[in-house]
Formats: sequence, C-alpha cells, structure tokens
Amino acid sequence: MTLNVTRGRHDAVGALVAAQVLEEFLLAGREAGVGVSEHEGRRLFGRTFPVTPDTQDVFLRQFQRIVMAMLFSNHLKISALLLLAAICHAQDAASLNPGKMDKTGMLPPHTKVLGERAAAAFGKQDWKAARKAYEEMLELDDGNALIWANLGAVEQQAGDAKRAIECFEKSVQINPQLAQTWTALGLMLQKEGDTYRAISCFTRAIHEEPEDARAHNYLAIAAKGLGWADAAEAELQRAIELKPDYGIAHFNMALMLLERRPPALELARRHYEKALALGVAKDDVVERRLKD
Repeated sequence: MTLNVTRGRHDAVGALVAAQVLEEFLLAGREAGVGVSEHEGRRLFGRTFPVTPDTQDVFLRQFQRIVMAMLFSNHLKISALLLLAAICHAQDAASLNPGKMDKTGMLPPHTKVLGERAAAAFGKQDWKAARKAYEEMLELDDGNALIWANLGAVEQQAGDAKRAIECFEKSVQINPQLAQTWTALGLMLQKEGDTYRAISCFTRAIHEEPEDARAHNYLAIAAKGLGWADAAEAELQRAIELKPDYGIAHFNMALMLLERRPPALELARRHYEKALALGVAKDDVVERRLKD
C-alpha cells in the first residue's frame, strides 16, 4: 500500500495508527502465546492492498475504523482490565498498593465467582456469557466502576459501540480516577469519529496517570488527526521520556519529523532506527522519505 505521509491528515493518522496497531497486535499475540507472524499481521491490516490516489481517502477512512477497533482490543490486553476482573477482589487487596486502588478499581468480594466466570468467558470470546456474568454482578452492586468498565470491554468486543461507550461513561462517572477506563473511552470515541471528546478523555487519563506513556501516544495520534502537529510532537516526546523503549512512539515521532517543513531528516532517522532496534517493522514510506 502506498501512503503519502505529507499528503493530508488522513494519511498521517492512518500511518500512525496502522503502525501502532500492527506492533501491539503482534506483541499481544506473543504475550498471549498465539503465534502471529509479521506477514500475517500485515495481511490482516490490508497493508499489501494497492491503493490509488483516487481511492486512497476512502480506503484510509475504512482502514482507520478497522485498525482502531483492533487497537482498542489490544489496548485492553495491555491495560489488563480483565485480569483485574479475575483477581482484584477485596480479599486479594492486601498484596496490592492501597494508594493505587482508586486508579485501577476493584470488584466487590461477593462477586469473585462471577468475576472469574466473566473473565473465562471473555478469554473464550463468548461475549454472551461474559455479558451475562457482568450483568449479574451489576445486579449485586451496580455502583462498582470496574464492573461497568469490564462490561464496556465486552460490549466493544461484541460490536456494540454505543453500549460500550455508555458503560465506560458510567464507569468514570462512578469513579473518575480510573485512568485506564478514560483511555478505553477515548479510544472508542476516536473510533466513532468524536476526536475532540477523545482528546478530552486521553487528557483526563494522563491527569490521573501522568506517567502512562501509552496514553500520551494515543493523545498524540488524536491531536495529529486534528492537525495539531506541535501538540502531537510534544506528547510523543513525553511518551518517549517516560518509556525510552517504546518503539512505536519513536516510529510515530519519526513520521512527525518527516512532516516538518523542511523535514528534520537526521532526527527522524535516529527515531526510526531506534524504533527498528526495538522491534518495530520497517516501513516502505519512511524508508523512501529518508533516502530523499
């Protein structure tokens, strides 16, 4: 697929998101013990499909909707919301840092069995069973933010974006300190095209967890989608400062630097080479731009 990262904001956003999703898709697969090759990952994301200038904008809009959905899915693996559903009950809290519980949430002690059932169903992609378990938990305690967050994750996976957003909104209404839920809500809103609200959510997530490098990276992508290049660069720089081995942030920074007028070629090259050293796949567009 041929993308011109200087042509317009759709191109830039598509490149940023596609590269991020591909990396996190492969990473999540390795962490889950599922063998997914880079070739298969690229095929899944359509990066081998030929795109002409006439069809590029349409393709990128469709492409972004697909990859943002998968980005959200893999984000949940990273944020471990469902791991919390399985283990973060009151009787387990002694081993956790009490100061962090407001940021992650915990399930009520009397829902442990239901929580384990829900997490097992989610792992099997049995969304109906997972939904049923979380709804039963809400019947016992409808004021628990983490239950609402996990139900939102189920609804997203089941394809009900509206319901997922409602659940995430309910979760942060109950406990506004849940940084990961703000991030999840932001990703859903961005997927639905509500970029301004997505930016608000990512900003709130960073307020709650200032050292979350991924939230800074997501905010950079959203900011770039509105053409706010300086803000996007600043957020990527912060992500790299917080997590120097965050390969995709280095890659995204390289893209941003190539879009400067004139492009900062040498600095872009350094970030791109760092990204490659950290395991990010080579990109034909960046390779060509760096040779110009």
